[in-house]
Amino acid sequence: MGEDNQRPFHLSLMKVSDVPARMSEDLTLFLMLSGSMTVTTGEKEYRLESDDLLVINPLHQYQVKSSDKNLLLYLRISRKPLTTNFKENWLPYIDCSSSEDKSKEEFNKLRALLAHLMAAYFKKSGENELEVYQHLFSVLNYLVKTFKKDRNLLPQLKQETTDDRINEVLEQIQKEYDQPISLESLAENSGMSYYHLSRLFKKQVGMTFTDYLNQIRLMHATEALVSTKNSVIKIAMDSGFSNPKHFHQVFKKQHGVTPASYRKKYSLAKTQEDQTIESEDYQEITGAAALQELAKYLVEKDIEDENATIEQKLELTVTDTPESAYQASKKIIKIGPASEGLARGVQRELCILREELAFDFVQFEGFCEETNFENDVLLVSEYILNNQWFDFLIKIQLKPMIQLLLPEDYTDKKEVQLWCDKQIKIIRHFLNRYGREEVGQWYVQWSFPKDSGQWSEENRWGYHYFYRKLKQLIPSVKIGLMSLRSLAEKEYQQYQTFVEEQSKQRCLPDFISFHADPYATEAIKDEHALHFKDYQQELLARVKSVVSTYAQGKKQEASTWEPELFLTDWNTLVGEGNTFSGTFFRSALILESILELSKEVTGIAFWLNIKVKERQTYVREDSSLSVFFYEGLRRPLFFSLRFLNHLKGEIVASGSGYMLTQNQGQYQLLLYNSSYLDPLYSVDTFQVRYQTKKLLIQLDGLPQGNYLIREYVLDKDHGGIYNDWIRIGGQAELDRELQSYLEQKIAPKFELKKESITNTGYQLEATLTLNACQLYLLQPLY
Repeated sequence: MGEDNQRPFHLSLMKVSDVPARMSEDLTLFLMLSGSMTVTTGEKEYRLESDDLLVINPLHQYQVKSSDKNLLLYLRISRKPLTTNFKENWLPYIDCSSSEDKSKEEFNKLRALLAHLMAAYFKKSGENELEVYQHLFSVLNYLVKTFKKDRNLLPQLKQETTDDRINEVLEQIQKEYDQPISLESLAENSGMSYYHLSRLFKKQVGMTFTDYLNQIRLMHATEALVSTKNSVIKIAMDSGFSNPKHFHQVFKKQHGVTPASYRKKYSLAKTQEDQTIESEDYQEITGAAALQELAKYLVEKDIEDENATIEQKLELTVTDTPESAYQASKKIIKIGPASEGLARGVQRELCILREELAFDFVQFEGFCEETNFENDVLLVSEYILNNQWFDFLIKIQLKPMIQLLLPEDYTDKKEVQLWCDKQIKIIRHFLNRYGREEVGQWYVQWSFPKDSGQWSEENRWGYHYFYRKLKQLIPSVKIGLMSLRSLAEKEYQQYQTFVEEQSKQRCLPDFISFHADPYATEAIKDEHALHFKDYQQELLARVKSVVSTYAQGKKQEASTWEPELFLTDWNTLVGEGNTFSGTFFRSALILESILELSKEVTGIAFWLNIKVKERQTYVREDSSLSVFFYEGLRRPLFFSLRFLNHLKGEIVASGSGYMLTQNQGQYQLLLYNSSYLDPLYSVDTFQVRYQTKKLLIQLDGLPQGNYLIREYVLDKDHGGIYNDWIRIGGQAELDRELQSYLEQKIAPKFELKKESITNTGYQLEATLTLNACQLYLLQPLY
């Protein structure tokens, strides 16, 4: 076990299997956080399970056995004085075991005190050293006040009786045990006869004078054996035994082994080799990992701790020279096949996105499948379903981004040409229906299959043929390429070769899409999920490297080749808890990623809702980046995007976790607390509260006057769908009443207030829990 030489105590989290019998001169305390283990001390056995407490007093043997996974808080407190005002061996006997009734209030109080001590201890900040000792003394004070017993370290020895004369004898024995002492001398001093004292002593104490004296001497000798390197003979003589032989006899009768054997087994001054062997029986958890484990316990037991927060001060000054203009990325919503767009629920959600979040594009695969036959007499349009879909898009002013995927069984160029002509015929129909100005703003993306047929010769030829024909028809239409879906080297080489070919043929794409989903496959997930940002950046760098190589290759135009870049499939950390997949609240992670990606890509795509994506992937998609849950239920991503929509104008200040923008005299302050925890820590099992951030913000340079201030809070309790969903029954089918309730209930917290800002600026405090976001809108009142 690790030891802190600077402190008179040691604290850690431990995972224990079997620990052989041992003895410590310190007071030892166990608090089981999870799992179970059996502790044997003396003749008593304790079965410790989650939340159980047990104190092992100094110089008491104990042994630990466990076959289960467990986690325990382990605290050792030295008997040496903590301060100069404490007496040597100041610790009293503590009788504390919750195995019979762990729900008692005194145990709940002790658990909370221990949790606070551990939070301060593992924060490892020099500033909170005094606070650590404050919590330690609170633990000690509570142990002594609540669990102290008036008994000696060896519980079978009485320290007091009902007879004052015997009490005086006991006190003299305990003080002079190391000196020659006899019952005759004690009787003479007490004014009693030898025989009367002998009978009274046994009646009051429960053993003869000789046995009691031997036990007292044995107690001190046993302590010296395990805590010093003195010889056995010296220990025997210093403890009051008249000769080593007598000491051996008494000791073996009490412990079953010789003094030398006992020392070898329980010595506190073990060799390094012995310690190494014993360390295999437990695993100590320290530092951030210990804080993380503790945080789970704090939340499960609803224990608040101020050490569980990170405090930060921000001083932001409004100047006449802003950093730069705020540039938001274009927003793309994905719905899968075009036919999904005909569903009433999908259209309802698209209307919401266009009206409330100003989405720019809707991305879908191909066109709606019509039910016409070749020999039909066309009394009406042959594109009835497509007309319905595209008429809807024109009405809500949402631009289409059409993905074209050549069927995999088209291996003949003639087949490919016929297929391309069919797609162009449909687009020609829309050209006649909506006009050149409208269709000229559309985006059409050529995609390659994901399987082994990817980047085939027929596919590359098809792109070139389609590009030429469509550009002749509508020069302003945007034709793009789906480039990389992974970091596979073969895929990267094929992408390079393709761009080189199109550069020579002057058919370079107007835009390039790529995927960066760290959960695309199990192999990718295992390697990249925890470092999803690095994965995104590496893929983006590959896409850009090819673009930069051929940036001068588009000779048919005066300008250089600068294609728009679109990230059309991606993800952040997601929940992988036991109850629900995807309940890990991550708004700040998403928001931060969008802000960073917006500097490098033209647009970012999101799925419309979970059910739409599930119909494409045939797997549960709770963890997808979708704006809606389903049926109009907004996910936290919806509100994250709404927060971003408020950022306008110029960036006044930005940094880790904040951005301040200014637009036409109004100010927008966005705060977020992004936390990169292992996705196994999902809110369906515990919410890690120790990463709460407290911000004290000073805004200087604001024009003086009265302001209307709007404050929005987006966290797991205000805008997070799962907490409220679980409260009304979890996975149970939602009826219209519950549906309506959730739609109204799931929203960020909102507060409105008026403030007067003077030349001293404006100060505000914000508390952001894990992955929470806060938005402040400051509007001057004239």
